[in-house]
Amino acid sequence: MAYVRGDGDYFLYNTQGEVISPDHQYITPTPAEKAGAQKESNVQEAVPYTVYPDNVQTFPSHHRGWSGSTTSTHISSGKPFLPSSSESIQKGLPSRTGGSWIPEIIAVTVSLGAVGSILGILAKFNGHSLPEWPYYITLNALIAVLAAVTTAAMNISLQNSMSQLKWIRFKESRTRLSEMEAFDEASRGTWGAIKLLFTLRGGLLGSFGATVSVIVLLLGPFAQQIATYQTREVESPEGASVSRALNYTGALPGNTSSTGFVPILPLKSAVYNGLFAENGRPAAALAFECQSGNCTWNPYDTLGEYCASGETSGDCGWQVPQGAKLTGRTEVFSMTSQIPTARGDQPHSSIMRLIFMGTEAYNGRPGEIKPWARQCQFSACVQTLETKISNGVLTENTTTTKTNNTVIDNSDLNDGHDHNVYIVSEDGTPYLLGIEAMLSMRGWFSSLFANGSASRSAAAYNRTITGSSVVVNLTVGISSGETFFDSDIVTAFYWNYYEYADGLDRLVKDTATSMTVAFRSFAGAVPVSGRAIYTVSYVHVRWGFAAVPILVVVGAALFLVATIHRSRKSTTQIWKSSALAMLFHGLDDGAKNHFAHTLSLKEQKAQARATKVRLEELDDGALLRM
Repeated sequence: MAYVRGDGDYFLYNTQGEVISPDHQYITPTPAEKAGAQKESNVQEAVPYTVYPDNVQTFPSHHRGWSGSTTSTHISSGKPFLPSSSESIQKGLPSRTGGSWIPEIIAVTVSLGAVGSILGILAKFNGHSLPEWPYYITLNALIAVLAAVTTAAMNISLQNSMSQLKWIRFKESRTRLSEMEAFDEASRGTWGAIKLLFTLRGGLLGSFGATVSVIVLLLGPFAQQIATYQTREVESPEGASVSRALNYTGALPGNTSSTGFVPILPLKSAVYNGLFAENGRPAAALAFECQSGNCTWNPYDTLGEYCASGETSGDCGWQVPQGAKLTGRTEVFSMTSQIPTARGDQPHSSIMRLIFMGTEAYNGRPGEIKPWARQCQFSACVQTLETKISNGVLTENTTTTKTNNTVIDNSDLNDGHDHNVYIVSEDGTPYLLGIEAMLSMRGWFSSLFANGSASRSAAAYNRTITGSSVVVNLTVGISSGETFFDSDIVTAFYWNYYEYADGLDRLVKDTATSMTVAFRSFAGAVPVSGRAIYTVSYVHVRWGFAAVPILVVVGAALFLVATIHRSRKSTTQIWKSSALAMLFHGLDDGAKNHFAHTLSLKEQKAQARATKVRLEELDDGALLRM
């Protein structure tokens, strides 16, 4: 109500009959003053706009919920009129400034759906190759987007639930006014939630909501950690091929050969490569296809060259039953070749037999005599191979071999019989080596692998090169002095004998392997399909990291449900974080009096910690009362 004192000033007085003066002093009016003010107020007419005369001094109103900018009324007499009572103000204010829980329910539903989408996508691609999506969208990018949607949606629910919890707290009991600020900070960010959690001001439900608000920070990182990318090898039936020989018939007529046939040039090249390359990779010349650089094949058969080695040794005499011998003590190494005759004195698939003899062990002492002998049989055969390519390098392992051990007289090739060499594999497939190709190799080998030796003597040094003999001067082996050789072939075998523990076997095997590669590179060769091995990346899901997103979103949903239940149980209006609710439903006059003389924010906070209030429903609306 407003009244006029004798000096013409206008004042307000509250329902207790105390006058609110401009300087916040409470003055009790006389009964006559109350009656005069009541009478004047009854004849005043209010209009919706404020018009103050120029000579009237205005002062701020101290009614709760109002400021100096709040709309006032106009007095028809031309004098300013201030609202008559807080009751008339409160009746014009909205009693409900909040709303429903539908937005929060939708937000929680969206967050649940986003987390479910993350888990569903990861379950779909778990153990599979990385998805290829348009615009270079990656799986990690999609997970990050869904995690961001989850976080944003949950924050809506968590913030509004925490804001509503402060109204519930003050509705259910008298609580320190400072906790209003604590709940408000907790609803705005992580730091406020941490403070509420460690100060234990939020109670059980408030602490639970604060915990969920803090753990939300881990949702994004943990969601990114669910999916990892690992590599594994996968096999493809395409992109891997190597050849095998079903037959070999390459040969040319030649008068220079004792058999009337000479090998084709690529086969000669293969023999020289095996003898002199000394690279340990006689199969490097074999053509293959391996798109991934790593391929494998099931064991398969092929026509090839085989070396069956055998060894005999003695203490003295330096001669073997096959006829090879060292002719004198000056000879330290010898090579003797035996070519099957046309009469059939050796198995039909035999090409050549080599016998090596020596007087020194490859790792012995100079001057120490240790005679030895070793032989090797070159034969056409069917080999079962295990082929593998690793990092572009082909390796083959011969598991089994099969030869034709029948003895056939080839002295007359025109006798109407089939003189070709046939070898039948374990699965019944016949493999053919043409008789012309066989005779061409026998005739050429008889001159290429002519008998020869290595000597250490003055006679050898002064020897004249005659016929097919070639003298080679080479310092090698365990003895001092110079060693002289009859041919390059003898030199190659002598060198390998002293350089490697298995030097003779290695060189003969390399020569046979190189010839097999030649068989597999000409007409009669067919491709063998293998499996290309690719190293691919795939999605590996670590489901343990999914616990955090699931717990957070479920926790947010439970916090919302509990807040709704508490709101209904306590009949608290749904104000949540509404700023209007803070303005319209503030402190009553009695609570405000406690802060009349607090000038600084620090003093006000201290007073708030000592003041307990409670949200109550009055006739003029809900207010925080002491």
